[in-house]
Amino acid sequence: MTSPTNPSLTSPLDYARLGRLGIGTPQANPTVEAEIRRLLPFEVDTVTLRLTSDSADAATRLKSYLVNLPQHAKQFAGMPIDVFLFACTATSYLLETPLQSKAIAEAESVLGAPVITAPDALVSELNALGAQRIALVSPYPRAIMEAAVAWWTEQGFQVVKQGCIDIHSNDTVKIYGLQSADAWQSLQALDIGNAEALVLSGTGMPSLPLIQKATAHFGVPVISSNMALAKQGLKRLGLQIEYQDGLTG
Repeated sequence: MTSPTNPSLTSPLDYARLGRLGIGTPQANPTVEAEIRRLLPFEVDTVTLRLTSDSADAATRLKSYLVNLPQHAKQFAGMPIDVFLFACTATSYLLETPLQSKAIAEAESVLGAPVITAPDALVSELNALGAQRIALVSPYPRAIMEAAVAWWTEQGFQVVKQGCIDIHSNDTVKIYGLQSADAWQSLQALDIGNAEALVLSGTGMPSLPLIQKATAHFGVPVISSNMALAKQGLKRLGLQIEYQDGLTG
């Protein structure tokens, strides 16, 4: 599934022979670890931080995950990692850029490793594809979806179409009850116009089982937050993913 592009990175460690990725995932998210684990080779280890917040407000909760990351990162207590994957996409859509930059810089100092956010990973994947016009699909409530469109526009992308998987709530925790079949039902009804790529934004809804199916259906690349994070994390280790549809075991 995954092949090394830089064999010199191998080490004599019993575990994490090809590297160790740190992962930060929202407290109730059951999907990030499951999907990223399925995209990594056995020789790449992962260690996870549960990002916690006691706020009942979704936007406050999402922003606090990154604002408080430097404090959360101290849980690793000096454990060496190679890259840290911040697996909460909506945070970057909602948090002011100066606050985001400050939190990332402080977290990198604590971790001793670079931090890759989910949106930045998606941007890197889109740039590699040469895709500027995107269709954006998410399970976000309207306010967060509007913030997402504004963020992508600020990054220089053109959001030509939008799609929403309805969670029947303004609380993003409801996303974690969705399955890939819910996304597929909504995707099939979507007209992506002249989009050059389809972005599945968000780390909480399972998406791996439908990526190649959706790519074939629309005739353009389909990328998800978790897929992009895994690919960018592995790229820092000199590795790459050879993805196969239906990778759920």
